[in-house]
Amino acid sequence: MASIFKALGHSRATLDIAPVVVIGLGRFGCSLASELMGHGVEVLGIDSDEKIVRERAPHLTEAISADTTDPAALRQLGIDEVERVIVGIGSHLEASILTVSNLVELGVKDIWAKANSEAHERILRQIGAHHVIRPERDTGRRVAYLLGGRFRDFAEIAPYYGVTQMAAPSSVTGRPLDLGEVWRTHHVQLVSVCQAEGAWAPLADATQLAPTDFIVAAGSPQALEKFSQS
Repeated sequence: MASIFKALGHSRATLDIAPVVVIGLGRFGCSLASELMGHGVEVLGIDSDEKIVRERAPHLTEAISADTTDPAALRQLGIDEVERVIVGIGSHLEASILTVSNLVELGVKDIWAKANSEAHERILRQIGAHHVIRPERDTGRRVAYLLGGRFRDFAEIAPYYGVTQMAAPSSVTGRPLDLGEVWRTHHVQLVSVCQAEGAWAPLADATQLAPTDFIVAAGSPQALEKFSQS
């Protein structure tokens, strides 16, 4: 892999991160790799299926067919020199676990792995994955909060804590804003505002919001939902 990484070079990226290895080029791995490539990040994709590798190769910096459950194959590819590896294998539990275990033994510093269930997630964490992703669960939660129609977007950034974009509710419009009072009353922190001209700006005390303004707010999902109706 050392020679391959030298060949990758260093393109100008909007995301300032080193080249990333994505193992498993299914829907999740391919989507993530494409997003990274769109930001100028160099991506080496690895999959055991040669047909998938051929299909994905034109869209990646480099693509290789390899059995990542074999530690010798990973070592031969030089994965021990990689800073960050993402394991997108989800449906093949054994392959996912063996691959992550191999990466841990190789000393990869930043291992991200996809899990399809709570049990899968628990095992990946136990064997040393630094970050475990549950895309189906996370998407389900996000869509559930969007269905009410009051949130324009929602991201859960920690258990029971999220950030959302919403129309400014009537409780904070038409009068000078008191951010401390909003927190004490609603347990919601107001972050920024997008007014009619379309530019986002930090929110400050004494700002006067209009019903047509959109705001970014942070708090528990329950508090945010209640605040949106206030």
